[in-house]
Amino acid sequence: MMTNFARYFRLKRLSCRADRPGVSRVRSSLRKNSYESCKGRRAFTLVEVLISLLIFGIVLSMGYVLLQRTFLGLDRQKQSLDTLHEARYFLAMIERDLREMTRMISLDTVFTDNLFGADNAYFYAMELEIPSRNGKGLTTVMYTYEGPRNYEDKPGTEKFIYRQEKGQMKQALITSQLKDLKIWGTDGTIFRNRGADEDLTAYRNYLRPHYYTPSNSAGGLSDLAKVKGVEVQINLNEMFDKDGKVIKTRTFVTRIYSRILNSKFD
Repeated sequence: MMTNFARYFRLKRLSCRADRPGVSRVRSSLRKNSYESCKGRRAFTLVEVLISLLIFGIVLSMGYVLLQRTFLGLDRQKQSLDTLHEARYFLAMIERDLREMTRMISLDTVFTDNLFGADNAYFYAMELEIPSRNGKGLTTVMYTYEGPRNYEDKPGTEKFIYRQEKGQMKQALITSQLKDLKIWGTDGTIFRNRGADEDLTAYRNYLRPHYYTPSNSAGGLSDLAKVKGVEVQINLNEMFDKDGKVIKTRTFVTRIYSRILNSKFD
């Protein structure tokens, strides 16, 4: 009995739902609007995706190149600053010793007939007598070069310039980037500049007698005891490429006269 009533009400409910045409129309309208809404949306095509990826790749490449150039510039700037720092430190030390020099004890350099030749005046060792820092008499200071003969560039071989005061530890002044160091002894003469119309050979002939050479063919300075000044020329490799090859060399030149031996100029 109860089963028949339940079946009856169920059928009645279904018939009532079927008699409501507005419900089906609303559902149909919603489906249609949803379809038309999805149909109106534009999707990305494969070409657009590829173009976007290409533009993104170009932007990344430009950013990488910019960063690489920035880091390369910073590295080169560091190399330049290191070169300048070592040059200043070396020149400050040797200038102080040469200005206080009472005599030059020894000078080991390459001597050639050509005063300004490429291999002339290569420095190897120099010993000076200077006043002691504690004010008790005199002492000696030694400058030495350690590296390949004639300053040749050899892979894995470094070039160093050392300074050692008597009774003290050896101190490295130049530890990297050294190309070569040249030192000339002079008689203390303050040289005039080359004339505008003066021939280069004539100017060299004027200078040659004033530079120390053990066998001075020009009849000039050949006695080490008469050396009163020193000309220093140091060449440092300032910049290198990515393969480690030198792309820029910087030259520092100075003439230094002893205050004691050249008191007439003070």
